[in-house]
Amino acid sequence: MLMKKLLSRKTVSKVASFAVFEGKLTLVCLTEDGNDWISDSVEVASRESWTSSITQLINTHHLNGCRIRFVLGHGLYQSLIIDKPALPRHELASALPFLVKDLVTEPPANLVADGFEEPIKDRLQVLVAQRSLVQQLVLACLANGCEPELITVDEVVLGQMTAEKQSQLFLHSRQHSGLHLTAFKQQVMCFQRQLRGFSQPLMGLDQANLQIDGLALELQRSLDFLSAQLRDAPIAQVLVSCDSDDNEQLADALRQRLNVPVATVSGAPAELIDFDARVAWAVQLQQPLLNLYSDSLKPQSNWLTLPNLVAGWAAGAVVIGSLAGWQSWQEHRATQLLSQQQTQLTQKQTELDNAKAALARHLPSELKVKLSGELEQHLAAKQATLRAIAMHDNSLQAGYATMLQQLAQAASQDISVSRIHVQGQQLDLEGVARHPNAVPGWLQSFAQFPQLADRRFEVMSLGRNEENRVTFMLHAQRKTEAKQ
Repeated sequence: MLMKKLLSRKTVSKVASFAVFEGKLTLVCLTEDGNDWISDSVEVASRESWTSSITQLINTHHLNGCRIRFVLGHGLYQSLIIDKPALPRHELASALPFLVKDLVTEPPANLVADGFEEPIKDRLQVLVAQRSLVQQLVLACLANGCEPELITVDEVVLGQMTAEKQSQLFLHSRQHSGLHLTAFKQQVMCFQRQLRGFSQPLMGLDQANLQIDGLALELQRSLDFLSAQLRDAPIAQVLVSCDSDDNEQLADALRQRLNVPVATVSGAPAELIDFDARVAWAVQLQQPLLNLYSDSLKPQSNWLTLPNLVAGWAAGAVVIGSLAGWQSWQEHRATQLLSQQQTQLTQKQTELDNAKAALARHLPSELKVKLSGELEQHLAAKQATLRAIAMHDNSLQAGYATMLQQLAQAASQDISVSRIHVQGQQLDLEGVARHPNAVPGWLQSFAQFPQLADRRFEVMSLGRNEENRVTFMLHAQRKTEAKQ
């Protein structure tokens, strides 16, 4: 059970949102089938009642475990504009409370803040709220098993109800509260103003026309100011959403007095009829530019608790026991394998001993080896003698008298032989000649003599001696010694 609690993780999918105002909390979420929107409100007497009211709404609509988004209403935050600091986005949340400390009464440690770039000028729009206020909402969420995801403000999320590629001026008010003007450039807030001196409802009083005329004048002043600021994207339309009035009649009355189109807010579900429900619905459309729920407010997991320690010890014991069992099993397998290998080694050793004994029985004696070597040497000597005899032919038996007689008969007046070397069929001649052509002519005459006709000369060289006489050398063709 402890392991299950330790390893389990909540699966969070459904999203619910709260619009938080001084005297009222409004919940908006989808039905179970996802086709309709639920809106429920609770009146609160003070901020101390927020926790119990949030718990009541979550339990009533069975939202335990959901992701929660909060929208803070007017009076719960401050809106400031400062020069844009040279800081990365992830450091703004921690740095902004110190950057605006001269503009607020609370010390930086008691504040949470976030901001975004203002579209009109290169400045930063900053929204600041009390840390204790935000922490109360976060703790109320966590106490009901929900996951706080985002905390923003109403004027920022109103941009979700404007056109994506236009600049629009939004006239809005809650029930029994003042009028507010907020301008958006492509859904990003760029101007805000509170209109004072107007009674609500605007259309239901005897002096309604005077109020509408004054309201139109204030709107025109704001439009003139914005036209100078938004030259690249001027205000294209005025949107109206006032809980105390008939918005269609109010839009028609303003349309007759202004030179820009005026329309009621469209896009919100029909069942969400008041301002609180609409801003709670708008915050669910996408991730807004602003989030006051910084990392410093997120709960830190405390793993050093007694249940976690006990669960860790139990898990460690299970792991150690498993490792010990696995090690014991591996050792048992290794022992069995070693026994098998030792048996195989014994068998192979016995086979090797038998093979050595058989080899010893087949080895020849030293005497036989010695006699075999002597016989091989004697045989080699005989073969050498036979090769020497083969170098001689029958001509050695008969002598060279006939060959020398025929060589004398082949004598030429142009040739003088100085050296004769005869061995078998090999005949080498050296001498002098009267001229170089005499040697080939003399050799041609050998064809007439049987003992000379078969003689072949491999090398013939001609030259001259110191007396400038032609010399010649004829070396016989050597026969390759036949292999025996």
